[in-house]
Amino acid sequence: MKNISMKTKLVIALVVWGFFVSHRLSAQTDSSRTLRVGGFVGGVLNQHFANFAELPGVPAGRTGDGVLFSGGSSVGLTFGGLLEYPLSDFLSAGLRLSYAGNSGVLQAQEKQRIASLSTDGASVTFYDAILGREIQSNLASLGIEPLAVIHPFSGEGIKGLRFYAGLRLGLMLQKTFSQKETILSLTPVETTPSSVVFNNIQRERNVIPTQEIPQAQTLHTSITAGVGYDIQLGSLAITPEIFYALGLTPIVANTAWNLNQLRGGVSLRYALPPLPPPPPPPPPKPVVAVDATIAAFTTDTSGTEVPLVQIKVEEFVSRQMYPLLPYIFFDYNSSVMPARYHRLNGDEATAFSENKFFNADAMRVYYDVLNIIGKRLQEYPKTKITITGCNDNSSPGEAGNLSLSRSRAEEVRQYIRRTWGIDSTRMELRERNLPEKPTNSKDSLGIEENRRVEIASASWEIMQPSLVYDTLLVPSAPVIRFKTTVQAEAGVAKSTLRAFQNERTLKQFTALSALDPIVEWNTAREQSTIPRTEDKMQFSYEVIDSEGRTAMPVGSIPVEQVTIRKKRSLRIKDKEIDTYRLILFDFDSPEVGPENARIIKGLVLPNVKPNSTVQVSGFTDKLGSADVNQRLSEGRARSVSNLVPSQQTTARGVGAKMIIYPNEIPEGRFLSRTVEVRVETPIDQ
Repeated sequence: MKNISMKTKLVIALVVWGFFVSHRLSAQTDSSRTLRVGGFVGGVLNQHFANFAELPGVPAGRTGDGVLFSGGSSVGLTFGGLLEYPLSDFLSAGLRLSYAGNSGVLQAQEKQRIASLSTDGASVTFYDAILGREIQSNLASLGIEPLAVIHPFSGEGIKGLRFYAGLRLGLMLQKTFSQKETILSLTPVETTPSSVVFNNIQRERNVIPTQEIPQAQTLHTSITAGVGYDIQLGSLAITPEIFYALGLTPIVANTAWNLNQLRGGVSLRYALPPLPPPPPPPPPKPVVAVDATIAAFTTDTSGTEVPLVQIKVEEFVSRQMYPLLPYIFFDYNSSVMPARYHRLNGDEATAFSENKFFNADAMRVYYDVLNIIGKRLQEYPKTKITITGCNDNSSPGEAGNLSLSRSRAEEVRQYIRRTWGIDSTRMELRERNLPEKPTNSKDSLGIEENRRVEIASASWEIMQPSLVYDTLLVPSAPVIRFKTTVQAEAGVAKSTLRAFQNERTLKQFTALSALDPIVEWNTAREQSTIPRTEDKMQFSYEVIDSEGRTAMPVGSIPVEQVTIRKKRSLRIKDKEIDTYRLILFDFDSPEVGPENARIIKGLVLPNVKPNSTVQVSGFTDKLGSADVNQRLSEGRARSVSNLVPSQQTTARGVGAKMIIYPNEIPEGRFLSRTVEVRVETPIDQ
C-alpha cells in the first residue's frame, strides 16, 4: 500500500463505504422524512502544496537556478446554506452551497553572493545573502457540495454521530496574486540595513503588483470527507463538524500547485414539518352525455358577421399567374432534397404540363418548380441555368461548409438531368455560404430559409411565372366561420368537423381534443374545396369522449351554381377575373424591383382595359414586427398600383393579419411575402 497515493486510497474507501451503506439500507425501516434546511459557518485552514519555479510567463528570479516554491498554510472563513433529506434512518442526501476564502502564501529561498558599494564609492563589500521569493495568492471560491450523510449508530450517546462523504465543485470567484523577491539576511550581518540593495537600488525586486493568476483554473474540485455530532433541540439540530477536502484540480493548469482544506465549524438544521396527508378524493360525479353544437357564419360586404344561409358559386373566365420561386430548401445539415418536392418518372414527365395548375394554389405549383424548369429547358434547348448551393453559415455543421452547399446544388442538377434529360453542361454549379440576398433574421426561421439552392437563368423563357387560362370559381362566402361548443365531463378524446356534398369531403378539421370555438375555412383560396354541384352542402361536428360516447350535430346549406353558360343564356352581366401574384421583393423594401416590373409590364398591363377594376393587396409572413409588416405590405401594394394605370385601381396592405400560406416552412413564408393584383374586366354580351 505504500506506493498507492492518498487520493486513490480515499476513492477506494468511498467505494467500500458505499457498499456498506447499500447493505445497511436494506435493513432500515422508513421513518418520518421531511426536508431539513439551514446553514453553517466556520473557519478554513488552507494547505497549499507547491513545487514549481515560477508561474506561467511570470519570472520569479534567476532563470534555471533550480529554486522551487513550496507550500504554506493560511486561515480563512467559510459559510453557506444547506439542504438535507433523510432517505432512511441510516442515510441522508445533503447539498451545500458554500463560500470559502482560500488565500495563501508560497515561498522559496535562495543563497546568493552579492556585493555592496560603500557610500563614498571607494570600497566593495561582499555578502552571503539569503534571498526570499514570495507569492501572495488571493483566492476565494463558491462551491456546491453534494454529500452522503451516514448515521451508523443508534445507541444512546453516539446516536448523534454522523459522517460525511462527497465532492466539492468550487467556482473560483477571486484568483489574483502579487509577487516579490526580498533580501532576508546577510552574512556577515550588515550594520546599516538600508545600505545593501539590489541593482534597482531597492531591498525588493521582481515585484509584481496584484493581478490575475495566469492560466488559473476557474473550476476547483475536491473529494470531501467529514464528521459531526448532532445536538438535537426539538426540530432544530446544532452540529459541530469538521471536514477535510482533498484537492483534485491544480490551482494553475499544468502546474504543481494544489490546495487541500481543513474546515471546522458548526451547522444548524431545521426539520420542516411533514406535509399533511392529501384530502380524500371527492366522490365521482355522474358523467353526463356528450353534447356539442355547430353553426356556420360568414361576413357581409360591410364585414359584419351573419349566419350563412346560402352559398352561391359563380364561374368566371380567368387568368391565373403563379410566381416562380426558384429556391429549393433543405433540412439542417442535409443535402437530400425533401420528399415534399414532386419527383416524376419518365411517363409522368412526358405528360407534364403547366396547364394542370389551374385552380391550384401557389404552394401546389411551387412543389413542381424543378419540373417546370426542366420542361422549359427541354422546350428551349439553347438556354442555360445556374444552380447555386448555399448553407446558413451559422449553425454547427453548416457554417462555412461549402462542400455541403455544393452537394445540395449537385442533388438538384442530378434530378433535372435524370428526369428531364438536360445535359450537365447547360447547368453550371456554384457554391457559397449565405445566399446573395439572405434572410436578415436572427431567429431559427430566418436561418432555416438560408439553407437552399437557388436557380437562375438569363433567359426569360425559363424564369417567367406560370400563366394559366381557364375558369375560376368564386363563392359568395369566401370565408366560412364555424362556431362550435362541446360539453364532455369525461374529456374529449377526438373531434372532427367535416363539410361535404353527398359522399365528397370538401374540408375536414380534426383534433385529439375539442376544436377551437371558432374554425375558419377560406374557400376563396382553396379552389379544390369549393362545392361543385347544387346539392346541399352539409357539415357535421363529431365529438368522442374518453369513454367512447359520441355526439354529432349536423347542418346543411343550399348551394347555387352560376356557370358561364347559365349567365350567357340568361344574359346576366359577366366579367373576367385575373389574378397575378408577385414575390421576391428586396428585403425590407417597398420597391417593385426590375423582375416584378417586367412581369407587370409584360403580363399584367396587356390585360388591363379602360373599364377594368384593379385591386392590389399586399401580404407578409409572420416574422418580425406586426407594425413593420403592415407598413411594408402597404408600401409594396402602393408601388405596384402606381404601375397599373386604371381609374379604378385600389391598393391595400393586409400585412400579417391574414397569413395566406403555412408559415411553418420556408417556402410558405416566401410565398406569403406577396402582392396580389386582381383585375376584373366586364365582358360585353
